[in-house]
Amino acid sequence: MKFCPNCGEQVDGDTRFCTHCGYDLGQATGDTTSQADQSATQTTTADTTQSTTAPKAAQSDRVAQLQSLSKNYFKWFVDSLKRPNEEVAAQKYFGLVSMLVSALLLTVAIVTAINRCIKQIALASNSTADLKSISFSLDFKLFTLVVIGILFYVLIGFGASILGDRNNGVNFFDFTNRFGHLTNVAIVLDIILVLSVYTITFNVDSPLTFVKQLGFTMLVLTVISLIWQVGYILAINNSIHEERIDKAYVIILAMIILSLAFYVFARVEWENLAVDFSSELSRYTGSFGSMF
Repeated sequence: MKFCPNCGEQVDGDTRFCTHCGYDLGQATGDTTSQADQSATQTTTADTTQSTTAPKAAQSDRVAQLQSLSKNYFKWFVDSLKRPNEEVAAQKYFGLVSMLVSALLLTVAIVTAINRCIKQIALASNSTADLKSISFSLDFKLFTLVVIGILFYVLIGFGASILGDRNNGVNFFDFTNRFGHLTNVAIVLDIILVLSVYTITFNVDSPLTFVKQLGFTMLVLTVISLIWQVGYILAINNSIHEERIDKAYVIILAMIILSLAFYVFARVEWENLAVDFSSELSRYTGSFGSMF
């Protein structure tokens, strides 16, 4: 059954024109088809636009999320400098980020000191050789060793906290954030350490100046070590809420285990490092031979 779209009267299915008003039924069919095609085109365009803008929106969301995390980390970092022992809310990875930054800065200080030593010795020997810095592989190995040393603090401290807490309610990320919050001030000193290394001049003609410059650098390094020790102790103490055994014994045990871990690690890696440095310095043997 078919009806005229103009007057609404019933018409035969095969009639081209309405028998009541004369309306062109073929035109009506074409308009309907055109409207359907237009609707389908709009739907397809909308789908295409949505599929194109979706990845851009997702990328924009990720950028905004990273910016938010950066701002939150910076705020957390500043709060830790103002009140190190006062815990504040933080993302679970903030403590680990601080420790990686510390490892990177300490590695930069060590590598810079070695490179400056090489160049200063070359200047003192009046060497004309084209001296280069130590290789990237050795840089990366030093960074790895520093990271392992930091992991000793984190893992042994976390294990001691679990041992000392009756309910084993210590969370790993909470412990790392607590430890990072207590030791973030060392990052500032790490930057000072890097800058102080750049001031050291290994001049054989002025040994007193060298001793003074080296003394300041060693002082900064000593303070950094003390901050890590204090942070290590306080992080364990603040993580134990219901004592299984007295906190003092837990902390003493953790210090002993940490010392043994560093001792064994140093014994194992010392010879490997000596070999690596000998291989690196062998490139300069010809240049430095006159000095030795």
